[in-house]
Amino acid sequence: MSSLPPQPLSPLDGRYFATVAELGDYLSEAGLNRARVEVEVEWLLALTDRSLFGTSPVSDADRAKLRALYEEFGADEIAWLKDKEAVTRHDVKAVEYLVRDRLDTLGLTALAELTHFACTSEDINSTAYALTVQRAVERVWLPKLRAVTAALAELAVQHRDAAMLSRTHG
Repeated sequence: MSSLPPQPLSPLDGRYFATVAELGDYLSEAGLNRARVEVEVEWLLALTDRSLFGTSPVSDADRAKLRALYEEFGADEIAWLKDKEAVTRHDVKAVEYLVRDRLDTLGLTALAELTHFACTSEDINSTAYALTVQRAVERVWLPKLRAVTAALAELAVQHRDAAMLSRTHG
């Protein structure tokens, strides 16, 4: 047992946390679980859209309710998953159980057996990781990079006449 108090795992969740906090929406455990729920829901919709296994496409209203499972993913789902994972000891299985539970709540219990159908945890995880990284890059990293390059371009124009050693062999 360590005599140290709880510590950040890296400077990113220590002294640089404020700088990288926006990435938590995508690259945290909660962000990953939200993406996992999205993959499970969209897979379920893909199966029903094709009327597979005795299903038929869900109504637009039910489709919106299903998508709300990941669009409105928040503190309640995070807590629910934490409790379930403590029992299952399996993160993706806990997500599957969350989707099944929410299907019951939405009155779509008949679709529960199709949740995670023909999927492995890797199917869910690889797609969810791709979504989280893509969104972090598009919504956080690239906007920040564009802001830096715009600021540098502005400085270059502002100081274009300044003498610099690098221009005269330094």
